[in-house]
Amino acid sequence: MKITAYYPIPKSTSKKQSELMRTYLVRPTKKPDCDNITKIICDALNNVAYKDDSQVVECKVQKFYSDEPKVEVEIWE
Repeated sequence: MKITAYYPIPKSTSKKQSELMRTYLVRPTKKPDCDNITKIICDALNNVAYKDDSQVVECKVQKFYSDEPKVEVEIWE
């Protein structure tokens, strides 16, 4: 499984800092932590994408800033 979380760029951020965030040179270090993101997503997909999240044997989680906040999830067998 691969989870990519895109956080909103705070409105108070300078133009220079915003550009660094958009190009992924500055990444979010705020909550939720990667382990909490994994738990939320895996629990939400129980009985939807798989029977139980115990079936997930590998997971990569990344956090970025974006103008379009979202979470992308990739699952493969």
